[in-house]
Amino acid sequence: MKNIIEFLETNVNGKTLHTKELVYELENGKLQGVYSDQISFSNLKYSQTGFQLDMFIVSNEKVYVLGKNKEHEELRKDFSSVSLFRFEFAKRKSTEAITGFFRFISASLKDVPAEAVISAIYDVTLEDELLRFKEDQALYRDHPAKDGGHRPVAFLAEHRLFVENEKLHYEYDGECFDVDAATLRRKKSGDHYPSFVSVEK
Repeated sequence: MKNIIEFLETNVNGKTLHTKELVYELENGKLQGVYSDQISFSNLKYSQTGFQLDMFIVSNEKVYVLGKNKEHEELRKDFSSVSLFRFEFAKRKSTEAITGFFRFISASLKDVPAEAVISAIYDVTLEDELLRFKEDQALYRDHPAKDGGHRPVAFLAEHRLFVENEKLHYEYDGECFDVDAATLRRKKSGDHYPSFVSVEK
């Protein structure tokens, strides 16, 4: 755990990164999202048994209904906001593994999809100066639907942090699943996301 804390203290805490505009599809291409952001990592705290790190995001995200020619027919939802999330980790005495959770703290948006949503963090490794961990969202969150309503979804994701050309890189690969709210069973959704790549300027 000490090596991970040292990596975060040296390379991550206090850094600001930018994500170039990227496009993703929802509901098998019926909706299209356009996203960019600025991410700041801060407030690293640690003890003998665990550590935490805040992620502050200023995002510009809009979801559009697509027309027949794939043009933006109408704005379905504007998720642009200033948000605060927190990672919390601890080393388990039973297994020597590091596990934790990722949770939403606050946002400027009135209708926040991530509110009261938490994810488990596991498979935390630091090898060759690459910090990698997986995220498994509990229960479900709301996602916009083409009919104007919402549908329950959950995400499985991998996070990667590394330094390249003296710049911190943060990569996020997420897969979206539709959730049966009664049974909590998941199935792959018709949503497709590219890799989110943020780079320190």
